[in-house]
Amino acid sequence: MTSEARKAELIIATLRSLRKHGYLNSTISTISEESGLSRGLISHYFDNKDDLLIYAHKYYLQNVDDFFRHVVISTDSGHFGKLYYAVCVPFLRNMGYEQMLMHYFSAAWVLPEVLAMHRNLWGRYRTNITRRIASVARERGMEIDARMEAITLTQLADGLWLGLVMEEAYTREECRLILRKWLCDQFGENPEDYPIDPPIDLENYETRAPLPPYRD
Repeated sequence: MTSEARKAELIIATLRSLRKHGYLNSTISTISEESGLSRGLISHYFDNKDDLLIYAHKYYLQNVDDFFRHVVISTDSGHFGKLYYAVCVPFLRNMGYEQMLMHYFSAAWVLPEVLAMHRNLWGRYRTNITRRIASVARERGMEIDARMEAITLTQLADGLWLGLVMEEAYTREECRLILRKWLCDQFGENPEDYPIDPPIDLENYETRAPLPPYRD
């Protein structure tokens, strides 16, 4: 097994440990148990637990970013369709790592590198949505504050995601329906023109950080 393959195993094991045990209770031992690799081998690749957690978070966010790019590039339904599916990205797949991401949110306040990565990714996401809203508005001759609309829309998506993970009171499909209705109401589009499931391959895409679905 190559060095990079071992590191990838350790990263995935770290994400699984975080999902199971949280940030405080994840240790080199729990990660070793998840990966089947020795503590000594882990120490060979990473200086300490925090070093591994930071690296694993970067790896996970790279996968998220690559998936986002795949969805937007593969969607062939005009500016509005690309906007709709872009904002729906958090609800287009179930990788099983949502609880893990919640633990990273709490760890961000003690790991500045994690907080910086989160702010960078979400900042770029809002900027992308802002540009897409502006493009849709120009196409329709509308005067809107694209930045404020993007904040509203992305916070709606974030709130739906949080409720989905914490409450489990509704589905990913219902989240996409809510976002579609909001956008169609804003821009006068017919919801039926934009399928809930994008007509693209959501399983196979190029990524520098391949991540298998989590299974209990």
